[in-house]
Amino acid sequence: MRLDDRKEHILDFIVRDYIDTAVPVSSGRIVSRKVLDASSATLRNIMLELDEDGFLYQSHTSAGRAPTEKGYRYFIDNLMEIGDPAHDVRNELDSMMNDFFEESEHVFEDLSRMLAKHLRLFSGISVLDDERIFGHGLPEVLREPEFFEHGAAVRFVDFAENIQKNLKRHSDIDADAKGFGMVSVMFDGGDLGKCVVFSAGPQRMNYEKATSLLKYAAEDIKNRKIKKHAK
Repeated sequence: MRLDDRKEHILDFIVRDYIDTAVPVSSGRIVSRKVLDASSATLRNIMLELDEDGFLYQSHTSAGRAPTEKGYRYFIDNLMEIGDPAHDVRNELDSMMNDFFEESEHVFEDLSRMLAKHLRLFSGISVLDDERIFGHGLPEVLREPEFFEHGAAVRFVDFAENIQKNLKRHSDIDADAKGFGMVSVMFDGGDLGKCVVFSAGPQRMNYEKATSLLKYAAEDIKNRKIKKHAK
């Protein structure tokens, strides 16, 4: 069931702002950004209702709000907007695919580094049939504030080291209860068999940007396979 428009606007703003800043969002910030034409009291009541419905939480009484797993899930299912990556990123990917058939393993290494660089997430590609995996970006992810706590960092490293198993267990866009987020796009790689491009990081990861880039990368690889077979 969809939330009403006012709740959706507030939730959408809080999720996006928290993804950008990692700072819980206060009602004052929502007022200053003119997210909704409503009084401060009305905004606080809407945020309280989103709390009570399980979409937001407060770490303590005077803090702002952050999305819960349910809040991220609602954003992913109903509010996310997927477009194409930026022009220069598309060009970089297209250029990378020119050498795909001659040096696919080298290209996969470059692709995983490129995804990690642009998304600042643990990213790569897995060739599922022969269990080859190419992944980069783990050190960058562990600099995120969610992983300053030792236990959280250890859990994510374990998650990343078992990414092949986790890719089979998780859905295409997942805000995990353990505090992690992951986007994966599976596709038929032709001679390579089933492949999946992926990015993983804190639950606060940018799902829109990751999904846009991974979908484009998957299509780029598939189109190169089509061109090869057409020759």
